Amino acid sequence: MTKEWIPNINIGQDYDIAYQDATIHFDVLGKMADFFGRDMPMHLHADYCQIHLILSGNTLFNIDQNVFQTDSGGAFYTPPATPHAFLTEPTAPGYVITIHSTHLQKIFSELNSYSNLNALLMPFHLDRQKGAGPNTSSWGELVNLFDMLKTEWYRDSQYKLDSIEAIVKLIMITMLRLSGYEQPKKQHSQTEILCFRHFSTLLETHFLTAKHISFYCNELNINESRLNYLCKKITGISPKKMINGRILLEAKRLLSHTNKNTNEIAYTLGYLDPSYFSRFFVKNTGMSPTSFRQQNQAS
Repeated sequence: MTKEWIPNINIGQDYDIAYQDATIHFDVLGKMADFFGRDMPMHLHADYCQIHLILSGNTLFNIDQNVFQTDSGGAFYTPPATPHAFLTEPTAPGYVITIHSTHLQKIFSELNSYSNLNALLMPFHLDRQKGAGPNTSSWGELVNLFDMLKTEWYRDSQYKLDSIEAIVKLIMITMLRLSGYEQPKKQHSQTEILCFRHFSTLLETHFLTAKHISFYCNELNINESRLNYLCKKITGISPKKMINGRILLEAKRLLSHTNKNTNEIAYTLGYLDPSYFSRFFVKNTGMSPTSFRQQNQAS
């Protein structure tokens, strides 16, 4: 079967039109499963991240090139624009939160003293059976917060939106705690955070055509040493590695989820010379694009 396209599902348009313009959508797993199915094939939400809380039963999540499996419930975080598929048991209870990227950025801004918020750019999961992290008591807190969100979601009262946003923020904080992410020893100024976020946005927009640091420095009106300092301070890696990492992520997605040949993928990624792309891929992954596809091609 040819797979050149991964469907983009907009919850507000394709599932619940009442929340077409909402930045947060909440529902119980069973209701969404009745609509989309328990065996949900590969799809993405271009402008939304999602949090799935599965309270019991076996669960299999395929998020990008990451396969997560839990035996007695767990929580799964999927960043915006990330292909994912999942399988849950027919009667497994749970909840699903869908958050627009603009509100996710708001949470980033409010929690900018934390060092590993960039973890929210990558998928991760919390396993209930394994305690979900160093603080096992927080798992019960996480479930309670979802129950609280459910109550507030269906309640018609004053300050409803403010309450929902506050609970969602607490859920994100609790998940960070369960994942073991802590505050850094070095704090980042608001100016540094804003500049780094601008770089991240530029990278997401232009990585297919702009692969040199000079482009981003010109757009940010800073020199290369300053950008290098900011990226290493906040993420621990250089801007060049961030650029290469974003290109590699897209290459892996195309190899895993489409039948485009290597030449077509190279052109899609902005490489005029496919052999150069192949060398780039081997250098950064230790295997050829063809070998990677054979190991990770989605069925």
